[in-house]
Amino acid sequence: MEPNFEALSLIAEVALGIVGFSAVLIGLSRSADGFSEADDFRIQLLSFSGFGALFAALLPFAVFDLKNIQSAWQIISWSLAIYSVLGLLIFPRRMLLLRLKGHVALFPAHIFLLQTGILSIVFVLSFLMITGWIEALATCYTVCLLLYLLQSSVAFFRTMFIRVEL
Repeated sequence: MEPNFEALSLIAEVALGIVGFSAVLIGLSRSADGFSEADDFRIQLLSFSGFGALFAALLPFAVFDLKNIQSAWQIISWSLAIYSVLGLLIFPRRMLLLRLKGHVALFPAHIFLLQTGILSIVFVLSFLMITGWIEALATCYTVCLLLYLLQSSVAFFRTMFIRVEL
């Protein structure tokens, strides 16, 4: 079963919109001193999840030309799993370090759990797709991409409305 290419196209457009608008916002709000470590982290998380959703939404357009649906789903599932593992290796640890440096109010426990939870859920779902435990691959893949959009949206709004006090 092939994914819904119209839905993937819409997800890619929304992800590109979030990333593009974020770039404008970040460019306009940048001070001469640059960004604080906490703002830099939030921008990196926003970029990671936004571009993750964008490229993951575009990947099926390339791999389903292979005419082997099983191989295409393996490529997509492994790509999603590897990308989520990278996020899990980088972002939770950095967020905890920022909390230890005094940014507890900027990164409260519920935000840490939400951001780490989204990456964890995407990893688990992609792992279940790889192992064949999930048969509705197209639906599961779309849910993973929507989770990345949720993560980038949360990071975007937090970057936009919650400022670091220097």
